[in-house]
Amino acid sequence: MSLGGRVLLRSLLVMLVVIGGVALLTYELVRVSGRGDVDRLLREEAGLIGTALGERLPAAAGLDGVVSGPEAERAVRQALAVHPSGARHVSLVTVDGVRLQSTGGPSPVAALMRGGGAPPAEPGTIRTLDTGAGPVRLLDTEVTDGSGTRVAVVTVAAPLDQTRDAAATVLLWAGLAGAVGVAGGGVLLWLVVRRTLRPVREVSSAAQAVSPTDLAARVPVPDTRDEIAELATELNQMLARIEEADADRRRYLAVISHEVRTPLAVAEGHLELLGGPEAAVVRTELDRLRRVLEDLMAVARGGDEIDARREPVFLPDLFDEVRARLEALPHASSVTVHDPPPEVLLGDQARLEQCLANLVDNAIAHNPPGTAAEVSARLEGGEVALAVSDDGPGIDREVLAHVFEPFVTTRSDGSGRIAGLGLAIVRSLVTAQGGRVGIDSGPGGTTVTALLPRATA
Repeated sequence: MSLGGRVLLRSLLVMLVVIGGVALLTYELVRVSGRGDVDRLLREEAGLIGTALGERLPAAAGLDGVVSGPEAERAVRQALAVHPSGARHVSLVTVDGVRLQSTGGPSPVAALMRGGGAPPAEPGTIRTLDTGAGPVRLLDTEVTDGSGTRVAVVTVAAPLDQTRDAAATVLLWAGLAGAVGVAGGGVLLWLVVRRTLRPVREVSSAAQAVSPTDLAARVPVPDTRDEIAELATELNQMLARIEEADADRRRYLAVISHEVRTPLAVAEGHLELLGGPEAAVVRTELDRLRRVLEDLMAVARGGDEIDARREPVFLPDLFDEVRARLEALPHASSVTVHDPPPEVLLGDQARLEQCLANLVDNAIAHNPPGTAAEVSARLEGGEVALAVSDDGPGIDREVLAHVFEPFVTTRSDGSGRIAGLGLAIVRSLVTAQGGRVGIDSGPGGTTVTALLPRATA
C-alpha cells in the first residue's frame, strides 16, 4: 500500500474511533441526564404527597393523638386524589400495612406496583430495578408525625424505557451522522493527503529517472520547508557526491588506460623486430589485451562504443580456440569444454572467445577453491546458447538482479563473488553482436548464458 493510502486509512481509523467515542459519550450523557430528570420527578412527587399527608394526618388523629385505621387511610386517599399518578410516574402510599395506589400512570408500572410482585419499600433510597415491566426507578420516602414516628411510606415509581429509548435514538443518529462525516471527511482527507504528498511523488519520479549514465540529474526541492524538502536536498547532495566519485573513477581509468597503452605499444614494437611464431602468439595476445582495455574503457564510460563484427562463426572452431586458450591457464584442470553441435552462429569469434574466457575466469576466481566450471553450447530455436556453468554456492538474490551493471560488488569472503566490470563487459560484447545474456543462480551453482542468432543459408 502506498504512503498516501496508509495515511488515509490510519486517519479514517482515528476518525472512526473519535466519532464512536463521541457517540457513546453522548449516549451515556443522554441516559444519565434522562435518569436525572426522572429522579427530580420522583423527589418532587414524593415531596408533594408527603406535604399533603403532613397537612391531613394531624386532623385524622384520634383523641390519643395517634393516626391509625380508617382515619389514616382517608387522609392518604385525599392526598393521592390531590396528587394522582401522572403520565410518567405512579404514586402510592403504604400506611398500617395497607398499600394505597392512585389511579393512572404508565400501565406496566401501575400493574407491577399493584400486584403481589411489587418490590418492598426501602425508605431513603433511589434505586433502579429490572422488572417484568422493564427498568423502573423507585423512591421510598417516610412520612412521620410530630413525635417522629413513621406513619406512612410514600413510593413513587417511574419507568426508564423512554430515557433509554431516547438515548438509543441519539446514539443511532450520532452513528449515522458519524458515518456521513467519515465518508465526506474521507474524500476531503484523500484530496488533502494527495495534495500534501505531491512533492513526495515528484521527488520519487525524479529519483527513478536518475541513471548511472546521467548522474547530473537532480530531484526537485519543493518550497515547503519541511521534511520532504530536507529529503530532496539530501538526495541531491548524495547525487553530487556520487557524480564526483564517478568523475574521479573515470579519471583514474583514463590514467590507467594511458599507462597500459604505452608499454603495450613498446612491446608490439619489439615483437616486430623479433619475428618468429612465438612472437606471433604474443602479438595475438597483446591484441586481445588491447581490445579488453578498450572494452573496459567503453563500459566504464557508460557508452555503447564496442566494435563487434557479425559474421558466420563455426561453433567447433570457436570451442577449439577457447579450449586452447584455457589450457594455458592455471585453472585449466577445473574447466570442462564440451563439444558443441556443428552449427554456425552470427557473431565476432574473437569477441566470443573473450566473453567465454571472462565467464570462466569469473566462475573460478570468485568461487571457493575446488569449484568446477563447464563450457557448453546448445540450440534454442533460431538461436545458439553459449553457457558457462559452475557448481559454486551461487550469488546472493539481492545482488543477482544487478550483476551485469558496472562496478556492482558483493563481499568477498571466500564463498561469495565479486561482480566488477567482467560481467558488464560480457553483456556489452554480446549485445554489440545482436545477442542477449541471462543468468540463473542458486545453491547448486550459477549458469550464465549468451544467446546469439543462428546463421541462415
